[in-house]
Amino acid sequence: MLRRTFLRQMVSTTAMFVTGASFAREPSKANRPNIILIMADDIAYDNNFGAYASEDSWTPRLDKMASEGVKFSHCYSTPKCTPSRVKIMTGRSGIRNYIRFGALDRNETTFTTMLKNAGYKTFIAGKWQLDGPGGTETKEAGFDSWLLWNTKIAGGNRYWDPKLERDGKLLKVDKNAYGPDMCVGTINTFIKDNKKRPFFIYYPMLLVHSPFLPTPDSKDRNEKDKQKNFKDMVKYMDKCVGRILDCLKANDLDKNTVVMFTTDNGTHRNIRYRSRGKDVYGKKGIPHDRGAHAPLVIRHPASIPPGSVCDDIMDFSDFVPTIAEIAGAKLPDVTIDGRSFWPQCQGKKGNPREWIYQYYWPKSYSWIPSELGTAELIWAHNKRYKLYGNGLFYNIQKDREEEHPIPSEKRNADEKSAANTLRAAIASMPATNKAYDGKPAKSGR
Repeated sequence: MLRRTFLRQMVSTTAMFVTGASFAREPSKANRPNIILIMADDIAYDNNFGAYASEDSWTPRLDKMASEGVKFSHCYSTPKCTPSRVKIMTGRSGIRNYIRFGALDRNETTFTTMLKNAGYKTFIAGKWQLDGPGGTETKEAGFDSWLLWNTKIAGGNRYWDPKLERDGKLLKVDKNAYGPDMCVGTINTFIKDNKKRPFFIYYPMLLVHSPFLPTPDSKDRNEKDKQKNFKDMVKYMDKCVGRILDCLKANDLDKNTVVMFTTDNGTHRNIRYRSRGKDVYGKKGIPHDRGAHAPLVIRHPASIPPGSVCDDIMDFSDFVPTIAEIAGAKLPDVTIDGRSFWPQCQGKKGNPREWIYQYYWPKSYSWIPSELGTAELIWAHNKRYKLYGNGLFYNIQKDREEEHPIPSEKRNADEKSAANTLRAAIASMPATNKAYDGKPAKSGR
């Protein structure tokens, strides 16, 4: 592990933190935009998204959404679902608040509570998986209403004959009911019922996580081929997004609703797809580019120039301050590791990062490259270079698979400067997570 001396003076953009004493510039209360955050489950940025130049494009609605808004080229989640969900909801690095797989520390303040305090009506549909030991139940996270899978009372099937919780009660559903359809249906009902007041919808999608099963649009409901089913699931994911966009337009809300789409981590490791001219397998759970590089598309016709592309680097901690600025909400009174990218959405320079910091406490080390060890995984990177806490240094622009570490004695001047900057970035954060016990992250259930 690197020495933890504080080298902030070596970083031109030092601490990225803001506190809850800060306020975003408040928009007119009568014209505050609605906000919908959609996060798909288990699909990398280069997997089948036409907007990201995939060789197999199965996402016409998302591609159209990108053409009508802004596409971010360098958005990063974490390599696994729970740490990504904790980070995007709190604006804080996992080294500060990650307690275990399947749990969101109940002492944390979420973006939902932040918006609820600002007068927004709040709703969530989809996957929860955050109420394990020490974790947070949905009502504690600031949601007025919800329809969720993977809660204490709703486990089991997520797709056909789903087990879903609606506002604290397990629903009785027909065995032919399809979970993603039920989620979109309740979201659209919420939109119609709350169109005269600002609302926030968080949609952590059930799709496209395993098991890989046929969808309602599949030709064969008994298909067993996981690759064929995955393709159909990606298409249905796109269809679900389209249904929400259509509902907004039908209710004259599309021009004043900020819709964000991203994903929580890379594609499942059993799924093969074409990327950059070759067949590759997903890298979910692995701290490489295809494990944590996420798509991010944002649409808001009232303020975002259509067809925009932003090449700034950003990560999931940036969503909380961005959403706060959109809504004019007060940030939680804690250290926030993110910074708003809302100016960049509008074509302005904003306050872009030079690097991002990542903390990852794997649920299992079985798929982690052996050279990274079996401890907390810490790294910082910019768009070109990446430095791990154990000193491994890569040119990720040329070496996306991280097969050729660059030894310190062979680094050129540019590489040495980048390594120093990234070393300082790592040193600017806490030395370790207080919850870390030296073992793989425990399951929430």
